Amino acid sequence: MKKHFGIITLTFIAAILIFANLGNQFLWQDEAETAVLAKNTLKYGFPRAFDEKNFINPRLEETYGIGYGKNYAWLYHPWVQFYLTAFSFLLLGVNTFAARFPFAMIGVLNVPMLYILSYKLTRSRFVAICSSLLMTFSVPYLLLMRQSRYYAPAVFLVLFILFFYLKFREKGSIKDLILFSFGMILLGYTVHGIFVPVFAAIAFHYLIFSFDRRIFLKMILAGTVIIAIVAPWFLYSKSLVHTGAVSLEHLWENLEFQIRMTNKYIFPMVFFMIAYAVWVLWRRKIKFNVSSEEKNTLKIIFCVLSMSIIAFCFAEQRHFRYLVYFIPLLAIIESIILLRLVQFNRILFVAFLAISITTGIFNMGYPQVLFPKYLYEITHDYDGPIEGIVEFLNKNAKDGDTVKIIYGDHSLIFYTDLKVDNSWVYDEDHMPEWIVFRRDWHEQLDDKYYSAVQKKYKKHVLNYPDIKYENRPGDIDYHRFWTDKEAPGVIIFERIKK
Repeated sequence: MKKHFGIITLTFIAAILIFANLGNQFLWQDEAETAVLAKNTLKYGFPRAFDEKNFINPRLEETYGIGYGKNYAWLYHPWVQFYLTAFSFLLLGVNTFAARFPFAMIGVLNVPMLYILSYKLTRSRFVAICSSLLMTFSVPYLLLMRQSRYYAPAVFLVLFILFFYLKFREKGSIKDLILFSFGMILLGYTVHGIFVPVFAAIAFHYLIFSFDRRIFLKMILAGTVIIAIVAPWFLYSKSLVHTGAVSLEHLWENLEFQIRMTNKYIFPMVFFMIAYAVWVLWRRKIKFNVSSEEKNTLKIIFCVLSMSIIAFCFAEQRHFRYLVYFIPLLAIIESIILLRLVQFNRILFVAFLAISITTGIFNMGYPQVLFPKYLYEITHDYDGPIEGIVEFLNKNAKDGDTVKIIYGDHSLIFYTDLKVDNSWVYDEDHMPEWIVFRRDWHEQLDDKYYSAVQKKYKKHVLNYPDIKYENRPGDIDYHRFWTDKEAPGVIIFERIKK
């Protein structure tokens, strides 16, 4: 028990940092999408996009060419996250905390899982504990683990898959191969965008860095089974529509985004390159001693990261949240580098760690102080637009009323019993009892419609900030760690009774 005291302590700290104030902030659009589909899963047995009153994301067909399946089955995402949330609702009731609970739990479990994988890779307790520490105090990681979304399971499954793949390569046990295959299948039904590069990375690593003809047929069989089970849903859900237009400009923009976000929020690659260059000039030698375990570690992580970067270059959208599993993998690499620093000078190591965690200065060259901001967020109340809208409508709207809103519609479906008009159509046929005006989402609202609204409706300005998103964490540059006191209030129009 004594030798595991460090990871037990870190897991306990991670639990506090992830669970503190977990149910305070209302679910933002994507989280609410998960929650509503989970509610429908409890009712219908599967993620149904229509609950006899409201549709989830009716513009998918128009935007991405993805409609609904039979009986309005949801096709836009794999279903693991919905069943996880539905099970949590079954145990804890339908509420904000329950929507986030299973993902927060997995986020905590990821810490010892990273420790186990790190030690398996490097045989170094320092690297294992240091990588777990770096992830535990990573604000982007903590924010994403608090979301009712696939991020936490994706991280866990990537670590799980790598552990049992390496274990199988080491011992050749069928049991390990089965567990590896099971992890890949679960990942395929959790998020396709991560399944594809991870599957490709494992295949590349085996063929290029770790080929063994004695287990070749077993690997082929495992790969065939994985593809046979995952492919039907992959094709049925039209996952390839998530890829973007192929052009040099598009590919370069996506590559630049990944490198910039990785350096800024995950791994200070520019700082380490400069530090290494200074070390070379000082020592006048380029050689960097790496053990055989560290070489093998770098190979497998290189395969996963490179395949992922290539895959994400073809993605339609650029969001930091898709890089979430880079955090533990690059924490291992950073820990291997820091092992040299602690061997050189322990005081410098402690100083680097303290400054890095609290200020993030090594990532961008100037203080970001994300961790102190995060501590403020999880110890204070946060007011966002959705909270104000929900509280106002639940107090003032009547049964049978309809509310028109563009962004935030999933949240209203989850938190209210109203019919939600979430079409992007503005005409006389779309002027219900309530209209929520969101200043960043009404570019299609023309003067004629708005003038008619002002004549027929009473205007309510809420004491809640009308910011573009509730407080999504996937784009750290946008995330707010406290209530925005400067933004104008949310506007709700109430139709005047004749």
